[in-house]
Amino acid sequence: MQQREVMSQLIEQDHIAQQDIETAMFISQVYPPAKNWYGFISKLLLCFGALAIACSVVFFVAANWQDMSRLLKFVLLQLLVVAAVVVYLRTKTHTLLSQISLTSAFILLGALMAYFGQTYQTGADPWQLFFNWALLGLPWVIISRFSPLWMMFLALLNLSLVLYHDALGAILPFGINQDESLLWCLMSLNCISLIVWELCRVKYVWLNQSWVGRLLAIGTVFSANALALMSIFSYNTSWLGGGIWLLLMAVAYVVYRRVRPDLFMLALCCLSSIVILVAWSANILEGSSDANMFILLFFLTIGLTTAAAVWLKKLMKELQ
Repeated sequence: MQQREVMSQLIEQDHIAQQDIETAMFISQVYPPAKNWYGFISKLLLCFGALAIACSVVFFVAANWQDMSRLLKFVLLQLLVVAAVVVYLRTKTHTLLSQISLTSAFILLGALMAYFGQTYQTGADPWQLFFNWALLGLPWVIISRFSPLWMMFLALLNLSLVLYHDALGAILPFGINQDESLLWCLMSLNCISLIVWELCRVKYVWLNQSWVGRLLAIGTVFSANALALMSIFSYNTSWLGGGIWLLLMAVAYVVYRRVRPDLFMLALCCLSSIVILVAWSANILEGSSDANMFILLFFLTIGLTTAAAVWLKKLMKELQ
């Protein structure tokens, strides 16, 4: 992206002749060479092939479910898991094929556990299925060194927390209600994951993918925003949610503005701040007439959004 922006500026300032633009684009690799296209297409076809095989297995089992015996279903699912592991063992480690094979084994493990639980009624709570799935598949997640598989593992943990709170109530003590307890747990899990990712992204190259940190940041900010909104509108919750939100925004500004500039993270913080400020203003203006309140909130939203856009645009020029 930086090369593309530099080339765009050079072309706009007429530093490159019109007849040399296409050659300059290839030299600067703004236009990827043929070997890059070959690698991209090979990886794309590999991913689509693995997805097609997984879908075909699902369709085959669904179409023949009534005609298959219980033993045959178990044997089929177990053989598929073993086949995915064998593919991993027969390929070179830490390649895309080996990583996709472990991902397939991880997904098929979940299908096997789901059918096992359905057949023998091992547990009535769905959270146990997803938590045990994540726990049993953790060794594969660790040895895979594959960011999408790690994100799948974290998604299972998040889903387990949601289902646990839905089934058994709050985890945290001290009189915290169920919804607030869930948000605190989700925010803690995603925030800790984001901190670990930031600390390990430089040391481990396979983790140095910006989309991973952005997804973790979105999960953290979403939970923190919900806690802050509960502090603003609910009288049954403490002010601690709003305080934690302020602390997160301050830390995020220092890290992603001073230490490691990241425009996406700052834009996410701006969006979060706009939501909280508008909600806080709406709570203050609650006693006024609806028409006046909506007009004031409208202009406040427009003003905050404009200010954030101007600041982010200025920051983007500084980072270039």
